Amino acid sequence: MRVLKFGGTSLANPERFSQAAKLIEKAHLEEQAAGVLSAPAKITNHLVALSEKAALNQPTDTHFNEAIEIFYNIINGLHAENNKFDLAGTKALIDAEFAQIKGLLEEIRQAGKVEDKVKATIDCRGEKLSIAMMKAWFEARGYSVHIVDPVKQLLAQGGYLESSVDIDESTKRVDAKSIGKDKVVLMAGFTACNDKGELVLLGRNGSDYSAACLAACLDASVCEIWTDVDGVYTCDPRLVPDARLLPSLSYREAMELSYFGAKVIHPRTIGPLLPKQIPCVIKNTGNSSAPGSIIDGHVK
Repeated sequence: MRVLKFGGTSLANPERFSQAAKLIEKAHLEEQAAGVLSAPAKITNHLVALSEKAALNQPTDTHFNEAIEIFYNIINGLHAENNKFDLAGTKALIDAEFAQIKGLLEEIRQAGKVEDKVKATIDCRGEKLSIAMMKAWFEARGYSVHIVDPVKQLLAQGGYLESSVDIDESTKRVDAKSIGKDKVVLMAGFTACNDKGELVLLGRNGSDYSAACLAACLDASVCEIWTDVDGVYTCDPRLVPDARLLPSLSYREAMELSYFGAKVIHPRTIGPLLPKQIPCVIKNTGNSSAPGSIIDGHVK
């Protein structure tokens, strides 16, 4: 099993979403794939703004409408590419999620504040809808899909907005042996559950960590982080023209880089991979033929 995680920029529009889907499909045909998805770019920012502005009784229509339009644009594009894509059903799911959000925003306005528990349920809707859209895409392609529900199967400890996954208990709940070998596996990033069964978040930008946790639970052969750069650089290539790509680095080096601000790797990503020595590969969705950077247990 290969775990492939796609960030928001890799899912931002129909073309990028379709490219991510094709990369998951290619991996699935070679071995078997599990896709872990973030929310499309800009969605989480809109969702965060919705609850914050509602608590201050400020207008939220712009954020609400722009967020829903991003999803409509993606599903319309996916349907244009494959007319078997369930456009009506997926749109109904999107509308239902945003109707729930609208109800929660009204409750927040009346209370004059947003509780962490409520904020968590709003902030993660983008990941949930990414999975709904990807599931519809693969079903339109004739595949059978297995959904790992992180709100039931990833047990975490901590607060509503930042928790850490219990790998041992989550491994039992994910139960890799129960997943059919023909199934494309999908899981929403960013979310888990606490011991009360309540939804919790894994911290902002925690989808990389989610993917690493799933890789550990599945004893995956590799955890691939697909993003918008070719791999791990010595410094930000968008700011420093002579930044150098690192083709390989050790777990320790990757952890040090992440803690010192290398945004391409979430600081907690390596932790779940280390005990099972699962390699992590950083790849560019827009340049999939590039070798990327591999992070493993070998001292460089």
